[in-house]
Amino acid sequence: MKVVFQGAGAIGIAAAALFGKRHEAVVVSRSAGSAPDAAHSPDAAHSPDTVHSREAAYPRQVGFLGKGSARRVPVVDWAAVSSDSWDLVVLTTRPGDLDDSVAASIVSLRPGIIAITSQVDGDQEVAGSMFPDSEVLVFSPALLSERTTGRNVRYWQPPGMPVFMASGRRETVGELRRELGGLLVGVPAAMVSGPPAVFIPYVAELSIREGSWTELRTHLRRPARASAEAVYAVTGIRVPMSVRVAGLVLDALDRFVPIDVSEYAGRHFGRHEGQTRDMLDGWIVREAERAPALRELAQALRLRVTR
Repeated sequence: MKVVFQGAGAIGIAAAALFGKRHEAVVVSRSAGSAPDAAHSPDAAHSPDTVHSREAAYPRQVGFLGKGSARRVPVVDWAAVSSDSWDLVVLTTRPGDLDDSVAASIVSLRPGIIAITSQVDGDQEVAGSMFPDSEVLVFSPALLSERTTGRNVRYWQPPGMPVFMASGRRETVGELRRELGGLLVGVPAAMVSGPPAVFIPYVAELSIREGSWTELRTHLRRPARASAEAVYAVTGIRVPMSVRVAGLVLDALDRFVPIDVSEYAGRHFGRHEGQTRDMLDGWIVREAERAPALRELAQALRLRVTR
């Protein structure tokens, strides 16, 4: 398949590296094309592509045994992909946040499928209204990725996991699954919206605590209550959330993930506080007056951002 990843952030670059092993994958950035490939890495693995880029990123996979080799990912501008046809465009920016020029470039490509990585309520409908000639799916990333400096990215793909979990029309997801193999797994919509309902309240609390993992560990009661409310808003099922279990999960992440999660989480989610607020607000709207912990959490996050 031929795949365009919109946005030269950590998710787009890491996913393009994994897709590029068997498919043609490029990252499109508004700032690409103005400079030569200054970040050339002689030990990087290269994949053939028809789009010739002067710039590239060199994401590096990390694992329990250390760092793997870097892989070259072409980074181009929209003009470089406009003369070709593409099977899939993956948006790593929320559709409503795209610049008009970027949205127009995507419309002109007329891809059959557009996937959004945002899981905020309503964003799939927003994308559908912006790109009526394309079918819109939701891709939930199943890897951790972080930009370190410039376009240097490190990422961890849990063993046995795909790059994305996809939800949408069953026939379309099934066709993509046959084309992409283990890079993608189709799941019901609840399996895409459910996990954020569990962990985003803890992300919000982490942001309120200025990204301090230690502070989060001592303030788990509010996000645990908010998580239970969010899960009910999404699934209609009341699932009690245990502070003790949450603490054990945080310990396990610290111990078994080969990226320093305590540092990663504060930096990564601190850059996406607006999306965190919007997700909390979406669950509050669903729950009307029955989400006191979510409301308290959302208000505390707004106060932290505005002070």
